[in-house]
Amino acid sequence: MFYNTVKPIIILTALLGNIAVHADEDLRARNDAIIVRAVERMNGYDIKNDEHVMNAMMRHMQRMAGTEEFLELARKYRPQGIEKQLQDLVLNGPSDNSKAEAASLLLDTADGQVRLSNLVQSKDINSASTATRVLGNLGSEHSRILLSNLVKNTEIEFEVRKQAVLGLSKNGTGQNAILQLVTNHELPADMRLLAGGLLTRSDNATIRERAQRLLPQPQQKNAAPLAPIDQLAGMKGTIESGKKLFEGIATCSNCHIVNRNGKEVGPDLSEIGSKLSREAMYTAILDPSAGISHNYENYSVLTLDGQVINGLKISETNEEIVVRTADAIDRRLAKTDVELIKKSDKSIMPENLHHTFDQQGLIDIVEYMSSLTKR
Repeated sequence: MFYNTVKPIIILTALLGNIAVHADEDLRARNDAIIVRAVERMNGYDIKNDEHVMNAMMRHMQRMAGTEEFLELARKYRPQGIEKQLQDLVLNGPSDNSKAEAASLLLDTADGQVRLSNLVQSKDINSASTATRVLGNLGSEHSRILLSNLVKNTEIEFEVRKQAVLGLSKNGTGQNAILQLVTNHELPADMRLLAGGLLTRSDNATIRERAQRLLPQPQQKNAAPLAPIDQLAGMKGTIESGKKLFEGIATCSNCHIVNRNGKEVGPDLSEIGSKLSREAMYTAILDPSAGISHNYENYSVLTLDGQVINGLKISETNEEIVVRTADAIDRRLAKTDVELIKKSDKSIMPENLHHTFDQQGLIDIVEYMSSLTKR
């Protein structure tokens, strides 16, 4: 026992002397690796008590960044100053397990918590979505708090908040957190369909019952249940059929332009497939008032002679207001003729549009919209 403890110390002393003398990087790397192996054999050895050993460990870990060995050493010795490498592993780790472990280690430090919080709120949607998905695999209290804060922050992109809802829905504690957001009126409208569909499949009967009551799901025209939007998003449709419905009985072209065809009431959808995920498209169709785009809010204008004009506010000055109706007609109204101008929380897009076709028709339309990408 005494020999096994003393021998690594002798090796460390000799190697540290070598490192001080030799500037060759290959030799330094080799000696650092030997020092780390020696330290690993020494039960209870605190690397923080020896600056030279600590420096050798940090250099070796820097060389091993992005690998499972790096994570193993990080877990065992918890050295300070490796948060950046752990953050990189969260995004680019070799496996979902290594990404989750890196995130868990980050959550153990104050600086790591700040880094993760900043990462999931990043303007880089791919990085933010990846980090949020990784957090959803942890199931810890810290991750639940971060995910809950993400879900209710409407400044965060839909795709990132979607990953947060998916993560929370994976366990009972997270599912109850979603229901608490509903109870507190903090769950954004554009997350209600996704959250409800996930929670109605919970293993917990009480959660299922509460979800069905608090987050009712849309039905088809014949009152048959519609598949939850996370499942709809994984179903494939036919682009040609979707295009025919889009331009026909769905009346989408009455309000939207696609490649210069249609009417300009709502947003131009020519590149919608590059902008929205399938879940976001289903949400926009099934619950159009849930996520009204900026500059496309619906207004109601009451005139002095009792007329009510509903539509998009195109412009407003001290003299007049211009409202574009659902028929793409611009109504110019003198302010002296207006009694009241009120912004509505209802979208100009009609509700229950999906009742004009069956579930497969809905899937086909989203398939067509997903094909409308940047050229």
